[in-house]
Amino acid sequence: MTMRALKRYARPLAVVLCLHAFAATVDAMPPPIRFSAQFPVSESMEARIRFWIRIFTEVSHTEAVLHDRDDPRIVYDVVPVGPSGVGGPLDAARASYDHLLTSIALIAPAFPFSAPSPERVRVATLFSSAGVSPQGMVHAIGNIRAQRGLREVFADGLVRAQLYMPAIKKIFSDAGLPRELIYLPHLESSFNPNAVSKAGAVGLWQFTRETAERYLNLDREPNARVDPVRSSEAAAAHLARSFEVLGSWPLAVAAYNHGVAGIARARSQVGSDSIDDIIRGYDGQTFGFASQNFYAEFLAAAHVARNADYYFPELKRTPVLQYVVRPGDSLWKIARQHQITVRELTVANDLGRSPLRQGQRIVIRRSTAA
Repeated sequence: MTMRALKRYARPLAVVLCLHAFAATVDAMPPPIRFSAQFPVSESMEARIRFWIRIFTEVSHTEAVLHDRDDPRIVYDVVPVGPSGVGGPLDAARASYDHLLTSIALIAPAFPFSAPSPERVRVATLFSSAGVSPQGMVHAIGNIRAQRGLREVFADGLVRAQLYMPAIKKIFSDAGLPRELIYLPHLESSFNPNAVSKAGAVGLWQFTRETAERYLNLDREPNARVDPVRSSEAAAAHLARSFEVLGSWPLAVAAYNHGVAGIARARSQVGSDSIDDIIRGYDGQTFGFASQNFYAEFLAAAHVARNADYYFPELKRTPVLQYVVRPGDSLWKIARQHQITVRELTVANDLGRSPLRQGQRIVIRRSTAA
């Protein structure tokens, strides 16, 4: 099935995509964190969600948040990072905080009459405010993780999502799935149908070939994984199957990252259907930071996308056009036609080295003054 299948679901396509999700007025207060009843949020889960909201909306890709790997409430600093995301100020800052934690947790108790520095007081307060005991600080030594900011990535995903949301909403509504699930591609691909992971996962929903073949005939439709409609139909079927097996949406969402068998194994070992209990109690070798945080990250993405007018008000001033690739088109030709640079076109569509395909829909984004 080609990109033309989008017409089955979308409204008549205007030349200018109206970012209708963006309201005319930006609220002064942050929008409340609320989801439908299928997606419960505990106090500890809300802390994780708030961490990811910050990553998606406040922290640039040129920065990284240094935080405790197990408790996202404990954020030490935001430091600049280079293109590679490693070395330089990042490693120096991490080593400095490890040294400070060692001093507070192991050395300071032996010298109780030493006057603490303001930085020691600040870091110690991070733990006491989170209800972490002094003994817990010992565990935090060597447990500092760096999370690169994703503000620009998320903003670009919001723009690209306008091309595919009408179709995805219709598919998921027809399947009777919770409305929050339509935002999963923000995590998987930033709504780039050409995205390819290092593991070979492809498309908006990042299907591996093995998973996709359960729902798609790839011999007959070799490009189905990069087709927004066919891959969205497969994603809806996959999520419905996960829910049928696991019996809860938090577990089904976690399974999108960790696998249905993996989450079933975690549930069995912990003896609980609670995603919070599994995060706290499961010690599976492959159940690392990404799997532990996937549910919170997903809900944060859904929250930000639904409240994009508050978090990304600048997008209201960005005219967005869509263009259907025709025979003979090239990036240079399309960029020249719309008076933008090839780099602007490539970045707006997260094309990388992916070749253009006839019938492919891309966005033309022009920044304007306020």
